[in-house]
Amino acid sequence: MFDSPIEPCPVCGQMVLLDQTQVECAREHDCSIEAPCPLRKFFTGLDFSAALAKDRLREKGY
Repeated sequence: MFDSPIEPCPVCGQMVLLDQTQVECAREHDCSIEAPCPLRKFFTGLDFSAALAKDRLREKGY
């Protein structure tokens, strides 16, 4: 079983999952994207919901 890293957010007052992008977290917790995020250095920065270039190549048989 994989446990996602979590951290308490002083802005929204909730526990947030760090295996997402900062934009996804802001949307989930109704934070302003323009507001400075105290947890920004902890987020993965990878949007796993977006298709990656290697996934498109894999579909072509590479």
